[in-house]
Parts: sequence; C-alpha cells; structure tokens
Amino acid sequence: MKKILVAGGAGYIGSACAEYLLDRDYEVTVLDALFTGHRDAVDPRAKFIKGDLAERDELIDLCKREKFDAVMHFAAFSLVGESMQNPSKYFRNNLANAINLADAAVESGVKSFVFSSTAATFGIPESVPITEESSQKPINPYGESKLCFEKVLQWYSEIYGLKYAALRYFNAAGATDIHGEDHRPESHLIPLVLQTIRGKRDKFMLFGDDYDTPDGSCIRDYIHILDLAQAHEKALYAKESGYYNLGTGNGLSVFEIIRAAEEVTGKKLNFEIVPRRPGDPPRLIAGSGRARKILEWKPEFENVSAIIESAWKWQLANPDGYAE
Repeated sequence: MKKILVAGGAGYIGSACAEYLLDRDYEVTVLDALFTGHRDAVDPRAKFIKGDLAERDELIDLCKREKFDAVMHFAAFSLVGESMQNPSKYFRNNLANAINLADAAVESGVKSFVFSSTAATFGIPESVPITEESSQKPINPYGESKLCFEKVLQWYSEIYGLKYAALRYFNAAGATDIHGEDHRPESHLIPLVLQTIRGKRDKFMLFGDDYDTPDGSCIRDYIHILDLAQAHEKALYAKESGYYNLGTGNGLSVFEIIRAAEEVTGKKLNFEIVPRRPGDPPRLIAGSGRARKILEWKPEFENVSAIIESAWKWQLANPDGYAE
C-alpha cells in the first residue's frame, strides 16, 4: 500500500491519521468539502482536493485517475443531537454519499477500504465490555447511518471482493503535536473541560451524578487519536474483511476525567451538575480483543493523563483552534 485517499482528512481524526501515514512515507491525498473540517488541519505534505462525496462521477474519475491503493473514509457528520433533528442530512451524507465513495473504490480497483465507524452502532449495551458480537441497536440516526454503511461494505465485499475494515471507535481524544480537536460546536468531554479550565468557557456542565456507577457519573472508554491512526494503518493489511472495536478497555468516569485534567493543568475546574441527557448509558467500555488479535494492534496511550496532556498542549498552542 502506498497511495492513500483520506476522505475527511481535514477533520479531527482524519487529519491525525493523514499525519501518521505521511510520517511513514505513504503518499496521501486528502479529499474534504470543508463543511466541518478545517483547511489548516490538512497536513502540508498531503495533496489536497476540495470535493464533496455527493459528486459521484467526480469521485469515480478521481479514483480512476490517481489509482489509489486504499481509501480511508472519515467524511461523516457526527453530532448525535443534530441527527435526531435532521435525520435526512445524516442518511444522505453518512450513507448515500459513502456509497458513492465505495462505488468509486470498486470501479477503480482499490485494494482496501477502511471505514471510520462508531460505537454508536451498538446503542445502549446489554452488558460491558462491548464486543463485536454484542447486539447492534442504534438509538439515533447517526449510529443507524453508520451501521447501514457497515452493511453496505459487507455486501460489497461479498459481491465485488472489496476488502474492508470497519473500525468502531469509542471516545476519541487527545492530540498530536500538529493536529487537535476543534469542533464547532464542541461536544466532547475532554476539550470542553480543558476549554473551561483555561477560561474560554465560564462553566462546565456535568450531565448527571446519579448513575449506577461508583461515583454517579457516566463511564466511558477514551482512546488517543494516535492509537486510532495506528489501527487504521494496520487495517490496511488485514487479511480478511471485518469489524473491529477500538478502545483501551479501561472505563473512566466524568469525575475521574475532571480530576485527571486538574492534575495535568494544575488548575481547578468550575463545573455545575445538571440533569442527565436522555439516552446516555451509564457505561460504555470497549472489548477490543479482535483488533488486538487479528490486527496485532495495541494502544500506546492507555494512561488518560497522557491523553489529556496532549490535548492541553495543543489547546495552549492553538487557543482559538485552527485559523479560518
């Protein structure tokens, strides 16, 4: 594998994966419509094409012309709340447009398709840790749209022979020296906590302290974006198609994240406990045994303090995020 198309490479995880591949001498082309991504997040070593996955014919022409060895697909919308308000937007982009990209891969003879999926395909788990065999019952259009495209890839593999890996992330976090988290609006826990600590936000809202967990706050599995990037590279060489959960297997509560952030920064967080959000499960922890065994993947950042420290350094270096 040498030539990689990174669709959505101007976003948070896509930009970090592009950086990781470039550091390992892959030839990377970033395709992004810049709806939610940032032009300044595109690694200058990559070739950049501003393009929309809705343009099926242009996608096919691009893939035929460039003869990519592999496609990595990160170009999805990912706001759960928005998906409940505008499901059409999510099914059009996360499913219909993704099919355009899969069609382009098939028609141009791409050897490997790596899909950025999500733990939201599982919905509220019946038990933890969540494994690939756990039942998938999404509770929002975002998770449903991702699950639908996983099924598309399964059929494309069976019918066309397209080799694929669907990587189901749990909670992506952290930063590289160059690329970090700059969502607008921001909805992820660690960047919100750090933004509040450094005074960009007045107060952090903690949604619920009455869950059935040791300290009453939700427990989640946090994974560094460099560990995600490592998994994407390994997935390029998977001998067979399939699905893989990506997480550390270590659950941390919101209160534990807050304490770790205060220790890393040396500052106290101003927060307020507010009522739960509907649909938030008490625990979401990954069982990543399949990725560890088949992909020979092992996360390097299993200490949450290292994850938070990388995010803190990036925020201090980029206090307003990426330039626009």
